Amino acid sequence: MSIKKFIIGVILVLSLTIFIDQLTKYIAFIVLFEDQQVLIINHYLNFRPVWNDGISFGMLQGYGNLGRVIFIIIALIISLWIIIYSKKLNIIGFVGYNMIAGGAIGNVIDRIVHGKVIDFIDVHYKAYHWPAFNMADSFIFIGVLLFLYNEFIVIRGKKNV
Repeated sequence: MSIKKFIIGVILVLSLTIFIDQLTKYIAFIVLFEDQQVLIINHYLNFRPVWNDGISFGMLQGYGNLGRVIFIIIALIISLWIIIYSKKLNIIGFVGYNMIAGGAIGNVIDRIVHGKVIDFIDVHYKAYHWPAFNMADSFIFIGVLLFLYNEFIVIRGKKNV
């Protein structure tokens, strides 16, 4: 992949990922967070305001500003490494890696602007709730799935032919 295509691809995937994440968080903030409102979509999905100052699934919460700064630095370093490394990958791996970076950067933006991450998607079954998440988390998850699919199905499939 040429450097020009690489840069355009990175900008495209990151921009789209971050834009969708920030737009949905902005809407959630206006609709849910200002009045602490819960929108019940169906028996399995709610939109519920949740502030997360920890990492994924609410782990490592309560570390204050030090934790916030550390999480921002770690997320940015890993995102930069992922973006640079993605140049070596085929298109599926490239998109997956840059979705992971875009999701991480989306959550970094929240930490910088709000001091915490806006989570609002609440998937549940009866009283059992998956930890609240957002579109950035979804992009990270999809990016990991794309990367794993690429590594274990696409690349291994080519090696076995």
